[in-house]
Amino acid sequence: MFGLSCCWGQSLRRLAVTAVLALALPMYAHAQKSVTGIATATDGVHLWYRVVGQGAETVVIPAALYHRNTLDALARGRRLVLFDPRGRGRSDTIPPARAGLEFEVSDLETIRQAVGAERISLIGWSGIGLGAFTYALRHPERLERLVMLAPLAPRRTPYLAQMIANRRSRVDSAEQVRLDARVAAGEFKGREKAHCREIARLNDSAVFGDPAKAHLRPDVCDWPNEWPGRNGPYSRAIMGSFGDWDWRADIAKLAIPLLVIHGDHDTFPLDGSREWVAGKADARLLVLAGAGHWLQYERPRELISAIDGFLKGRWPAGSVAVP
Repeated sequence: MFGLSCCWGQSLRRLAVTAVLALALPMYAHAQKSVTGIATATDGVHLWYRVVGQGAETVVIPAALYHRNTLDALARGRRLVLFDPRGRGRSDTIPPARAGLEFEVSDLETIRQAVGAERISLIGWSGIGLGAFTYALRHPERLERLVMLAPLAPRRTPYLAQMIANRRSRVDSAEQVRLDARVAAGEFKGREKAHCREIARLNDSAVFGDPAKAHLRPDVCDWPNEWPGRNGPYSRAIMGSFGDWDWRADIAKLAIPLLVIHGDHDTFPLDGSREWVAGKADARLLVLAGAGHWLQYERPRELISAIDGFLKGRWPAGSVAVP
């Protein structure tokens, strides 16, 4: 089942995604040139990164494996640096003990130094937004602007439980039971790539505002770091490092403009994103109607336009302050 037919299916899927993105954003038809490199973290871990574009302004974006080239249009007149966090994608595999918030912050500084940028703007997506926010708090002298896409809420309670419940409500519970049974029976022993893809197949539609667009999600299962046996312990270590987090008291300390963008069909509660900007004079919230968690694939034109304008010093149309 997962032999030649699987590989052929994945190839067709990638071609389809490329075609859709080319239609959605014409600049993808002529992909910008990029160069890749390896940065070495303070503890010796190698971090894979990709540089697109050039200019005086540098924008650093963690989670390159998930963004692919969806944000490359932002490189017109500026330099983008996308990288895979430690333990993810093309960066080094690590034990769980070397994963966590402190490492995320340190690795951001490693990337900044590796590309020789004095000051940067940051774009953090999903749970990676907490690392970007923490870096901004600790290195205000290095930051220009911060964008948080579909972020975790600034506090664990009650939003984490709500997010988990939202996702479970959208996943076919019978399919989940069958997959769990297949795993328990040993069907995926020695076949973690196949297991990775089955998990993605089951969960993808739950996190898109329009489930019919779930095929746009990037297939990251070619990289062993994304296989369940590695990604599971890694993710638990990351979440464990957050503890019972509550960053509300620290938001006011953020000394740079903040833009939070959230889809109103995301499993991450919208109220959590409201709390990131509540009462902060130089912060705005932009809600994209009908979008889920993968904003960069669901609403690429609006997303690029909003971020580009923000990086140029303008609040995007439709963004609001939250009292």
